[in-house]
Amino acid sequence: MNQTLPQTLLIAVREDDVPLVQSFLGDAYRIVYCHTLDAAKAALDDGVDIVVSGVHFDGGAVFDLLQHVRSRPVFGRLPFFVMLDTSRRYSYSRAIVHGMRTASRALGANGFTDLGGMIQKFGRDEAVRMLKKGIDDVFNRS
Repeated sequence: MNQTLPQTLLIAVREDDVPLVQSFLGDAYRIVYCHTLDAAKAALDDGVDIVVSGVHFDGGAVFDLLQHVRSRPVFGRLPFFVMLDTSRRYSYSRAIVHGMRTASRALGANGFTDLGGMIQKFGRDEAVRMLKKGIDDVFNRS
């Protein structure tokens, strides 16, 4: 891994979710925020190292973005993670969360994280540490 080049995360989320992401990741990474599927596709063309998409990105286009990434040989091996925050605006049954997790895996996501569940189970500080460690682990495998 070349430490002189910044690692880039494409974060595909709704605009109002940016403060939450910033509160977790701070300035530890180079982050490209995208709020539409078209913007995310353009960012992919510019080059990114990891894709993280919120479930509610662009009206639920998370799986469209995932399929776009997995269907292109140039992007096909990019790590792709799906995020859900059950601690905020939405409340989901375990069956719904399980269905989203299963669909994410079936379409080729590397992981699915329920941020609210992590915070509830481990606490905010540990959840932040775990997320950053997961990102760093992916970068170190590159």
